[in-house]
Amino acid sequence: GLKPMVFEIDLSQYRTRAKAVYDQYRAQYRRRFDWLPAKFFRKDLRDELIADAQKVLTVLKQAAKWEPKRDAKLRELHRLLTEDHPTEKVLVFSQFADTVLYVAEQLQKMKVEALEAVTSWSDDPTALARRFSPESNGGLQKGESALRILIATDVLSEGQNLQDAHLVVNFDLPWAIIRLIQRAGRVDRIGQKHDSIGVYSFVPAEGVE
Repeated sequence: GLKPMVFEIDLSQYRTRAKAVYDQYRAQYRRRFDWLPAKFFRKDLRDELIADAQKVLTVLKQAAKWEPKRDAKLRELHRLLTEDHPTEKVLVFSQFADTVLYVAEQLQKMKVEALEAVTSWSDDPTALARRFSPESNGGLQKGESALRILIATDVLSEGQNLQDAHLVVNFDLPWAIIRLIQRAGRVDRIGQKHDSIGVYSFVPAEGVE
């Protein structure tokens, strides 16, 4: 799958990324979309899209380079996984695929083991779900290793049995709050052996309404 975008203040790199995403959607995910006829892509639309891209790049330039070592939210998640729950299985959700890949990569750099990321780009989300929750999914297959931590988008918020775990972390809050219930529902299922489900949610510094 595609890796998270490393933003450089250069429209040519923006175009390169856009082409890579488009090519992957056309080849791998073609059936997921209804494709508009080419007649809708007129010059005025192209100019407006380029103008939007330039505004986004201006914001990125003002925001400066991101440094994971200064990411307090990431550090708190690391503490949660290594100090509060150092041996238990934990399911971590984010709404965004780039966030999932970023968090997984950084935690692995921080020596957190038995961890994988799951997004719609993953080749086999079901296999990763099985490795995270083997008892609920018929056991590990030959050559598979168990996972303790799964960082996932909502691709795993429905239709998966993950009740080997009882801890869920919402790294960010989805716009549709029903998603929080669906996420907890992955572990709050028949076969859950713990008396209670633990749910942690990161909220904006200013709080939520």
